[in-house]
Amino acid sequence: MKKAMILRIEHTSISDGEGMRTVVFFKGCPLRCAWCSTPESHNTCREVYYKKERCTGCRRCLAVCPRGALSISPETGAMVRDPAKCVQCLACADACLYGAMRVYGREMTVRQVMREIEKDAVFYFHSGGGVTLSGGDVLLWTDFAEELLKECLDSGIDTAAELDLFGPWENAARIIPLLSHFFADVKLMDEEKHRRWTGQSNAGILENLQRADTVCAPGAIRVRVPLIRGVNDDAENLQKTAEFCAGLKNVSALEILPYHRLGTHAYEQLFRPYALADEPRMLRDEAAEKLACLRERHWPFALILDGEELAGN
Repeated sequence: MKKAMILRIEHTSISDGEGMRTVVFFKGCPLRCAWCSTPESHNTCREVYYKKERCTGCRRCLAVCPRGALSISPETGAMVRDPAKCVQCLACADACLYGAMRVYGREMTVRQVMREIEKDAVFYFHSGGGVTLSGGDVLLWTDFAEELLKECLDSGIDTAAELDLFGPWENAARIIPLLSHFFADVKLMDEEKHRRWTGQSNAGILENLQRADTVCAPGAIRVRVPLIRGVNDDAENLQKTAEFCAGLKNVSALEILPYHRLGTHAYEQLFRPYALADEPRMLRDEAAEKLACLRERHWPFALILDGEELAGN
């Protein structure tokens, strides 16, 4: 029986594909993008996070921690966890009576996930929606994802995914033909910069995207670029990204997502530093100005900024 670590399942999403969708988030990712807004998806194991607003200071968690990884900050009165000592035994979460210590991740079978998906079946029919697999990294769980997608297709449910396309092509090759469309993350075109900001090379990612273009459904690829000030917002990178997409026959959209700070609180709850903690969010007008270099020519795909197609493309 195949199992995977599922971060969460979101019902009735309208921003992860066509129509209303159920989004299954897998836990675990080989990339460490400096701007990542879901640090809770990084690791493949279950892990504790802390909600200070629910903490009463009862110290039950301190009493049960076998490694002495927890303490109380004398300055704020909040719980502090030492990641070097914590082994994620989850004893503190079990001991917490007030929901201050909680756990990210749940090991689930394909059948358990399908039961959650089937709850939304009526919405798929009326909205033209379906299921979207996301992460973390879906391809870390290829065996599970493949079986889940086949179950969805056997039930007449449309399938999509958000993919970083990192890792062996063999994994992607098993998943992509099962998707009506998919979102491909392209962060940076320069390999050295990509390695610096994500911890991994982009060579395999770009090669996998080129190969995916030969086996996917017509128009199935929607490239997404998170636009980060001082990282990938220069005209050279944007033009190279668009030109790369233009060289593929099945890219239907290039979507630019201006940097936001929605994940800041999650880093605090996980007791992790956030690399871009001092970086302000990018407003849409600023992002639009940076895209002026792309609007000087016509592209064979839709150019989308923050969910809206730019006129004149």
